[in-house]
Amino acid sequence: MELDKKRAEVLKEIVREYIETGDPVSSEKVSRSVDFSISPATVRNYMAELSEMGYLVQPHASSGRVPTSKGFRFFVDDALKERKKVKIPDLKLPDPEKISNLSEALSEISKLISRYTKEISLVVSPNSEEDRIRYVHFFLTTPDLLFSVIVTTLETTEAVLLGSFKLGEDSTRFLENFLNEKLKNLTVKSALKSIRESNYYSQEIKAELIEVIVKFYEALKGEYEKRRTREIFVRGISNLLTTQIQITEEKVKFLLDLLEEKDTLEEILGEAEPEGERRILIGEENKLPELWDYSLITVRYSTRELEGTLGLLGPVRMDYIKGIFVLEEIAERLEQLADRILE
Repeated sequence: MELDKKRAEVLKEIVREYIETGDPVSSEKVSRSVDFSISPATVRNYMAELSEMGYLVQPHASSGRVPTSKGFRFFVDDALKERKKVKIPDLKLPDPEKISNLSEALSEISKLISRYTKEISLVVSPNSEEDRIRYVHFFLTTPDLLFSVIVTTLETTEAVLLGSFKLGEDSTRFLENFLNEKLKNLTVKSALKSIRESNYYSQEIKAELIEVIVKFYEALKGEYEKRRTREIFVRGISNLLTTQIQITEEKVKFLLDLLEEKDTLEEILGEAEPEGERRILIGEENKLPELWDYSLITVRYSTRELEGTLGLLGPVRMDYIKGIFVLEEIAERLEQLADRILE
């Protein structure tokens, strides 16, 4: 059954009031708050109907009503149709001049999301296995120490010591140009395969350079291992402990344990991956019953054609519209920030 305008407005007013106070909402309160004239008795009738339809529940016989997951879903979907922007002053991303790499930027973004929403933020790095090599650089220091640096789509790696080699500048530049010709635009995984399976090295370059390539292969393998798992930045756990919601100590402990278990967290976030640009799981829409007191919002972002996720975890009575706006606003601006950091 589709809700008519008056019943829909009553439901939305109950959700708004409950988000703000966390207390069961009375018929008297609703009758005073809606934009049309309605008696408390009529509101009570509407509340009873909405409860039978699964939008509301009455915690105690003499109390007001609170929204169910279905009631919150109606409220959120209706609000998103209007697409009204929420004004949040000074939503400033980190200064790219003070950030050295994407991981540092995402860590700062996670803090920013938590600060503006007062909820738990979850920021997932892009899938770095798809990261591509842009340039390989070698440089020598005294006495004959050879270092390598790899510039990829997403970052410039730290310098790695390959060993002591008496190469000279000409041989160093030859090897650098040779590898760049072979490996440019390959993923790190594909570059490893190219080095491992090809025989052109022994045919095209001097024997003394083979050992350098072997050492570089080991350094590249280390970079690949770093990229096999995504980084997840979690901030704002203290917001959970200070929020005014009634959640048992056991459930709070479960959530805190979950936030420390990377594999479980990855599984939950994987299930919440946006089907388009955004996904919202409200209360009982979460797969784990232990998460039915919470809601999870995820928004997709991209950096140089690689995708990651911005997430927000909070109580079911969280401010969804503000949370969605913060995530989407940051996602829109994150690619430009990453480009400036990775210049």
